[in-house]
Amino acid sequence: MISRRLLISSAAAVGAAGFSGSLFAAAPDPVLGKDYIEVRPPLEFPKKPIVVHDFFAYTCPHCLTFAPVMEKFIESVKGNPEVKVVPVPVAWNDDLAIFPHTYYAFEALGRMGDLHMEFWTWVIRGSHDWSSAADIEKDVLQWVGEHGLDQNKFRQTLGSFSVVSKARQATRTWKNYGVDSTPCVGVAGRYITAPHLVGTRQGTVDTVQWLINKIRQEK
Repeated sequence: MISRRLLISSAAAVGAAGFSGSLFAAAPDPVLGKDYIEVRPPLEFPKKPIVVHDFFAYTCPHCLTFAPVMEKFIESVKGNPEVKVVPVPVAWNDDLAIFPHTYYAFEALGRMGDLHMEFWTWVIRGSHDWSSAADIEKDVLQWVGEHGLDQNKFRQTLGSFSVVSKARQATRTWKNYGVDSTPCVGVAGRYITAPHLVGTRQGTVDTVQWLINKIRQEK
């Protein structure tokens, strides 16, 4: 904690020197090529709201640890008509395709709030013997059955037009952005930032907010 005496003495020293400034230096602005990169060519999205894409994979441990930090950011912009956060589940190959479908199935069945994070934690921290897509599907169906969902209904929802369409759109989005690792965050189809670029999870969401402000000022 900084003492009152230190604040007073520091202010006096600044005044005596005739310097007008702050005792605490502002954090430096994020740096292009270090903290964030440009998407080339930029993707086309409506100017309003500014769309923030949250790229994650259920199979990514770093995504799981980043999720609470990202959730705080999402809460901070909730109700702001100028910003829209769009989660984008990623599957790196066909064997893992069930995971984005599961995300959208939770959404379709109204179970996102109570199952999303618990399922994610089970995928990352549970013990699994998966050697094929069929193995994964069997375990996923067993898990949802143990958590109050009818397995047959869930299987049907996984293959429903709505869920399949959303999963395909998610794949198009991360591929168009050029995403090759998760977690990462896209802003307005123009920029990407990520913990592995910035160096910290909190720094990543701070960079997202800075990029949003940057885009606002350009309008």
